[in-house]
Amino acid sequence: MMKNLQTTLIASLLTLFGFSASAQIVFLVQEPANLAGNYNFTYATDWGADMDTIAITAEAAFAYDASATEDSLACGDIVNTADVAGKIAVLYRGECDFSEKAQNVQDAGAVACVIINNIPGAPVAMGGGANSTGVTIPVAMISNVDGALLRDDILAGTVEIFLGNNTGLYAANVGTYKANISMANSFATPAAFAQTSSDFEVPIGAWVFNFGSAEAVNAIVSATVTLDGNELYNETSTGSNIPVGDSLFFTLPAFSLNGYDPGVYTITYTIVTDDSDEFPDDNVITSNFWINEESVYSKSTIDPQTGIPLGGNGIRPADGAEYQWCIALESENAEALQITGMTFATLTNDIDLTGQAVQLAVYEWNDPISSTAVSFDDLNEATDNEFYDYATDAQDEFVTHNFAEPVELLNDQKYLACATVFIEDMFISVDASLDYSTNYDTYADEVFFPVNDISGGSWFPGGFGADNVPALVVNLQSANGIAEDIEKLNITPYPNPTVDMINIPLGSAITGTVVLDVYDVEGRRVMSEEICQKSSKLRVDVTALSSGLHTFNLTFEDNSTTSFQVVVTR
Repeated sequence: MMKNLQTTLIASLLTLFGFSASAQIVFLVQEPANLAGNYNFTYATDWGADMDTIAITAEAAFAYDASATEDSLACGDIVNTADVAGKIAVLYRGECDFSEKAQNVQDAGAVACVIINNIPGAPVAMGGGANSTGVTIPVAMISNVDGALLRDDILAGTVEIFLGNNTGLYAANVGTYKANISMANSFATPAAFAQTSSDFEVPIGAWVFNFGSAEAVNAIVSATVTLDGNELYNETSTGSNIPVGDSLFFTLPAFSLNGYDPGVYTITYTIVTDDSDEFPDDNVITSNFWINEESVYSKSTIDPQTGIPLGGNGIRPADGAEYQWCIALESENAEALQITGMTFATLTNDIDLTGQAVQLAVYEWNDPISSTAVSFDDLNEATDNEFYDYATDAQDEFVTHNFAEPVELLNDQKYLACATVFIEDMFISVDASLDYSTNYDTYADEVFFPVNDISGGSWFPGGFGADNVPALVVNLQSANGIAEDIEKLNITPYPNPTVDMINIPLGSAITGTVVLDVYDVEGRRVMSEEICQKSSKLRVDVTALSSGLHTFNLTFEDNSTTSFQVVVTR
C-alpha cells in the first residue's frame, strides 16, 4: 500500500518555526528551453543529502526496476543502471517507502532522486523509512502535473535539471517564499467575523533575502490586494540595500476594511531592485483568503466552489497513540454565529477505518497568551461527548460531524476546535500548501493550531510546524433561528414571474437540509424536495409546475420556516 503518512517526533518540530536565510533550494529545469524554469517541489529534510550543501546539474533519466509497470516505482533493484549512473533518477511515488526508492537508485549510481507524485495535488512531505540512514543523495518530489509535462523529454534524454542550493550562483538574485510573507490569519473566515477592521485585519509584510553574490541595491516590496479583479489595496515600501547573504523584513500598512465583501481575496507581493534579477521566479508570490457566506472557518485551504478542504498526507506524534489537534478562533462578533459541527479527514497505513471513532470538541480557551508563554491549563469544554463513528473505510475523505446541540459563542472569547484520534496508525489530514511562519512569529495569538500529545502528556503550541496546517473546518450557522434571520432580509425571489428557474437569495449561509414544499392556488402540494444546501442562494427548477401563482414554503433543520409566492408563466 502507498505510504503517504509521516510520523514525527513532535518535540523536534518546534524548531521548524525558525527560517534559515542561508540557502535558496530550487528545482530548476535548464533544458530544453520550452520547459525551462523553476518548478514547485518538496525535498527530504531530515534524511538524504543536506540540500543546503548540494548544487547538482545533471541529465534526468527514468529508473526502472524489474516490474512490469511502465511507470517504474523503483521498489526493486534498478535494471537500467547504465542509463541512470551519474544522472538524476526519476521515478514514481507508490508501493514502498521513499527511502527505499532513493536507496535503489543511489545503488545504481544516480546522483539525485526525483519522485513524481502519483496522485493529483501538490508534492508532499517525505518522511524517511527503513532505509533513510543509508541514503546520501538528495531526494525531491514534483507534482503529477509537472511529471507529465516533463515525461516525454526525460524519455528523450533532453532534460537537464539543476537541483539544490543556488545561493551565489547569480550576482543579482533576491527573493521570498511562502514561509516569509504575512498573510491572513485564517484562510476561510465567515463574513460575520469580518464586519469591522478591528475584528479582521490582514498584516502585510515580507522577508526579502539576498541570495546573490552582489549587494542588492534599492530593494523594494510592493503589495496589492484584489477581489474579483478589483484592486482594493496598493502599497510600496521605501528602498533598502541588502548585503550579500543577508535579509530584511519590509513592513507595509495592514489591509483592513470596515466590512468585507464575500469572495476570494488575493495578496500579491512583488520584489524589485535596481539590478535586473537573474532568477526572477521568486520575485512575485501570492496568498489568498476567503471571506465566505457559507459560515465556515478554517486555517487550511478550502475550495470555495466545492467547499472541500485541501488536505492529504498525515502527521502525528511518534511517542503515543492518542493525540488531539486543534485550531483557534476568536471574533468580536462571535455571538452572531454558533458552531454546528466540524469537517475533517483521517487516513491510516494499514487499518480499516470502519468502526473507528474520532472525537470532536470545542473548548473555551481562557489561558493568557504572551510573547514568552502559552499555556492550556484553563480549558472549558463546550461540547459533550461528540464522536464521529466511521461506517465505511473512508480513507482521506472529508467527513462532517454535526453536534447534538450547536455551541453558542461569546464575543472576544478564544476557542479551540479539536479532533482527537485514539489509535497509533490514524493520522489527521494536513494542508501543506500554506505556511504561517511569519504570522506565527508576529501574531501568534490569532494563528494557533496546537497539538495535545495526550499519550505524552504535553501541549505544543507550535503544533507540527507552521507549514503543517490541520485540515480542520469549523461549521457555523446564524445564532438566530434560521427563518427568523431570513425574514429580516425580506426575501425577493427572481425572476418573478419565471418560466423555468427561480433564484431564492437567503442573504446568509444556510448549511444542511432544506425542505421545499410548493403549493398551488387551491392549496395542493405540487412539489416537494429535500435540498442539501451549502450556500446563500437556492436555485429551483420550476419547469414541472403549471402556470399560475404558487406558494413556496422552506423548512430548515431547526424546524423554522418561511414562505413566499412565485408566479410561473408558460
